Amino acid sequence: MRGRRWAVAGALVLLLPAGPRPAFAETGWLPQDLESADRIGLVLASGTLRLDEGAGPGASLRRERGAPASGTATFPEQSLERPTDTVDVRVGSSGDPEDVLAEVRGVRADGMWTEWHPAPERGGRIALSSDVSRVQLRVGIDGPGTALTGLGVRPLEGTGDIPFTDAPEDPGPEPGTRPDGDGGGGEPGTGGGEPPEDEADPDDDVPEPPFSARLFATRIGLVGETTANGHVIRQNDHFVALPSRRGLATRGGGEYTVRVCSTGALGPEGKGDTEGHDARCAYLPVWDVGPWNITDDHWNGDRQSWRDLDRGRPQAQAAYTEEHNGGLDGFGRRVRNPAGIDLADGAFNGALQLPTNSWVRVDYLWTGEYRHRIEVTTATQREPVVVRTGPGPEYPTAGLAAHKANVDALCRVEGAPAAGPQGTGETWYRIGEDHYIPAAYADGGAGAPACV
Repeated sequence: MRGRRWAVAGALVLLLPAGPRPAFAETGWLPQDLESADRIGLVLASGTLRLDEGAGPGASLRRERGAPASGTATFPEQSLERPTDTVDVRVGSSGDPEDVLAEVRGVRADGMWTEWHPAPERGGRIALSSDVSRVQLRVGIDGPGTALTGLGVRPLEGTGDIPFTDAPEDPGPEPGTRPDGDGGGGEPGTGGGEPPEDEADPDDDVPEPPFSARLFATRIGLVGETTANGHVIRQNDHFVALPSRRGLATRGGGEYTVRVCSTGALGPEGKGDTEGHDARCAYLPVWDVGPWNITDDHWNGDRQSWRDLDRGRPQAQAAYTEEHNGGLDGFGRRVRNPAGIDLADGAFNGALQLPTNSWVRVDYLWTGEYRHRIEVTTATQREPVVVRTGPGPEYPTAGLAAHKANVDALCRVEGAPAAGPQGTGETWYRIGEDHYIPAAYADGGAGAPACV
């Protein structure tokens, strides 16, 4: 069983002999303080991190639901002396090395995180997707006899012609598998350029748009259970699950946010009035892994698994519609629906108002370029912000934006006064086509150009 469970998981880093802590005497290593990690289902005992066997199921980066207990540790981000796209990771562990999974990510030039990259099998070198100035490590542990004894990372010479200059200042803020998703090409949102003056045409110097795909969405439910990033699911929650941990946000974070919009196509057959449908949209953080698969980052051109499939086409969808992999998912289960995304109850019922499982349009916002990043904030830290078609309550509701969602402020406009966690004012931000939220609920975005 263990061999099958790990066959779909990423490989791990350089594993040292069981028991000893790794040495970091060589130049450039950034040792990780095990006590500093955000721990989910793990305890610090005798200077090592191991499973908290009395804590229940815990959270997992890669396990099948119903598998033995597991846990994760996410370490604080650390600055590099110079930017690079290549790092070396070293892990010390005791017990079964197959029970340890390490991943790393970094902060891009636009202040957004790269996706999580699994460390290679029995090697420490990891090539990230872009030049980064800050790095962060995450480790998953499965198995009661395994412990993490040490962890470190160091920057290496980059794979490309990357200038080694002073690292730029970070411009802003910041691991449950679901057992139960027609692909699309990149689909642009609108964007704003850096204005030389107070007013600028936001269509000038348009940033790279996020990748977009059409997926079949199902409802999560499971209130009271723990997601892959440690969130305990609440009633009317607002987040999504995607079938890969590469875009899994930290506990309570929104660094990986999707825009999900209804299409009017209902059920696996896509029945309904799609031409006359008035779409509703939700901006939601990725807090869980699923449905069906856990290494299917279908939104990436160089996807981790199922590389024979087109970009934007989840393996579960291909299994359901055309018997891909014999109609089975990565765990060998018969795929009963084509789901490629799971929606928490609040997103499914409240934000999108879906009458049943439906086809939706998904924009993976972190795959695009951010110019004026904002983090949506609410006073209750759980209720979403209403998204309107214009800058005021007199405009129709277009959907909802979840607390902690990270979005790009394309431009700003003066509208109706609003009061929120960020103060009181008349400024509103456009965060998508005909999508506006008050600046009073947005942390950041002050440099956005005026809408014209």
